[in-house]
Amino acid sequence: MKPTFLEFRHLKTLLALKETGSVSLAAKRVYLTQSALSHQIKLIEDHFDLPLFERKSSPLRFTAAGERLIRLANEVIPKVVDAERDLTRVKHGDAGQLRIAVECHTCFDWLMPAMDEFRQHWGLVELDIVSGFHTDPVGLLLSHRADWAIVSEVETNDDVVFKPLFSYEMVGICSKDHPLAAKEIWQAEDFADETWVTYPVPDDMLDLLRKVLKPKGINPTRRTTELTIAMIQLVASRRGIATVPYWAALPYLEKGYVVARKVTQEGLYSNLYAAIRKEDESLAYMEDFYQTVKSQSFSTLPGLSVLELARE
Repeated sequence: MKPTFLEFRHLKTLLALKETGSVSLAAKRVYLTQSALSHQIKLIEDHFDLPLFERKSSPLRFTAAGERLIRLANEVIPKVVDAERDLTRVKHGDAGQLRIAVECHTCFDWLMPAMDEFRQHWGLVELDIVSGFHTDPVGLLLSHRADWAIVSEVETNDDVVFKPLFSYEMVGICSKDHPLAAKEIWQAEDFADETWVTYPVPDDMLDLLRKVLKPKGINPTRRTTELTIAMIQLVASRRGIATVPYWAALPYLEKGYVVARKVTQEGLYSNLYAAIRKEDESLAYMEDFYQTVKSQSFSTLPGLSVLELARE
């Protein structure tokens, strides 16, 4: 058989470029430096004597040659993942229970597709969501009322393992005719005389309050709602302003209901982690669910960044 030049890592790199549209974001996704990723792409282009994408395009626009390799990546990578999953099931078994707790009001829209994909491969795992919004999902893990949790902060607990999912930007939203719509970047002072529409959660779970408003001594009037759509309606009606994940705002931005603005010059970023009991860390379906959620998130949600746990 004639030896082939392309390797599995090449396909993963190309797919990361396609999904992120950026060399810098793709490099983080596949844990390479930008220079190492660029070198890898150049080797492929030199081998075939064909460019794979147009330089200085944003987002990246792939050439016909690049799109052909993307199609190959979309065919090959899922098959390799399926084969590895099958071998894991043979070794560890394929039945169990996975009850999920969340402390994120906007998690369900992107969590459901991941759960659906997981069910297709782990039909004997009893998959469920612990009903309601939970301010202490780690407590549910430790009391064995949940098996997998989505949290925004890493806690110090020897009985729980935290795995990074992703980082995302929170944007400010207001009605199209609101005075703040004329400002490209909102500062803490812009919230002072406004009604801030937010979810009914403890103050320490509100990143805007913790990171932006509180350091400036600002505590605006608040109005709470459980539902994102209700929040959007209030904002569109000039009953207040809000901050939501960019991916949650995007459908309403595209429909022209509201406008989104950056919060502070640096941007307001939040993180999400998966938390599981340490005793369950080696369960194959637990790891596969983590990888499925992470993969689905990066392929479907706009504007995500790779998140890594801080090393001590």
